[in-house]
Amino acid sequence: MTLYDSLSKISEQIQSQRQLITTEQATILVSIQPFIRALGYDTQNLAEVQPEYTADPHSSGSERVDYVIKRAGKPIMLIEVKSANITLNRYHWKQLHGYFVSLDVEFGVLTNGLEYRFYTDTKKRHLMDEEPFLTIDLLKLDALKTSILEGFSKSRFAPQQTLRKIKISSLLEKEVSQPSDDFVRHFAKQLHTGAITKNVIGEFRPLVKRAWDDLVDQEIARRVRRYEELEEEPSQEEAPSPMPAPEPETPLPKPVASGSAEIPIYANWRQRRVDATLLINARNPKFSNVRFEGQPMSPSKAAQLFKQSIDPTMSGATNGWTFWHLHIPGGDHGRPINDIRKDEALVQRLLSGGR
Repeated sequence: MTLYDSLSKISEQIQSQRQLITTEQATILVSIQPFIRALGYDTQNLAEVQPEYTADPHSSGSERVDYVIKRAGKPIMLIEVKSANITLNRYHWKQLHGYFVSLDVEFGVLTNGLEYRFYTDTKKRHLMDEEPFLTIDLLKLDALKTSILEGFSKSRFAPQQTLRKIKISSLLEKEVSQPSDDFVRHFAKQLHTGAITKNVIGEFRPLVKRAWDDLVDQEIARRVRRYEELEEEPSQEEAPSPMPAPEPETPLPKPVASGSAEIPIYANWRQRRVDATLLINARNPKFSNVRFEGQPMSPSKAAQLFKQSIDPTMSGATNGWTFWHLHIPGGDHGRPINDIRKDEALVQRLLSGGR
């Protein structure tokens, strides 16, 4: 599972429980700890991730930052947490700034579980900048910013290279939105014969911007196609227990042919329920599909289409194997469909009509 996928899963959890995340502790459980784990750090290893870390060792010891991430026993990143129902402000920045100076770390993170603001000391050593160099909004995930965030993961920790990448990305973003004369000239001189005058630059400027926009659209389409074709393996974390709406009658699995079966399934999202059909591939359950709105497709694509039917602005990957659940009577009801990929006895029961 990629970092983007992991953050998408956290985003889904936040959106489904948004009204219940009203305390700092709830924010930590639903967002902060999963976010730290998504970066590859072990929240149960105190040598790596330590909560309530003393930030003023030479005074009373009463000032504690919520989390520190350590490498080789040394704090490298502070995480100051506020409740999800609090808007981050200047006062919170000052609090993190004080911890940053006291502990002499490289990076500080201020978050309310929805927004993660990353700070460092680019202007003056040991003094945290006033503006974050990176902001991750879990409710509006950005693929480019997520790729930058990978530079702070445990396995790919390379802060200096990441900061350079951020600065280059910022320059590119500025050039793309408002191409400078030098930027346009770079392309114009390769395509235009003759002097590169202001008129020539003015002619090429919208072409350069349009070409860049087309490249971005093509990359988005490529990633969507790749996601549809390649199913991600589900995480090892337990999927939340489903809360299906009671039904007076539940259909039995429908055997189709030797070695295959159509199984009724369902999902709940944002207090909305949807039914679909699991098309079991008995020879290789990992390649089973879902029939949704009359069309066979991957479980994840079906989940995404359902979400977008409720919220057209919904983006980000969804693991369909844990999103959908079996809709059959008996002890198997409510199990995530991912269980067919690891429970051979379950597959055989479903192929035989649930007996």
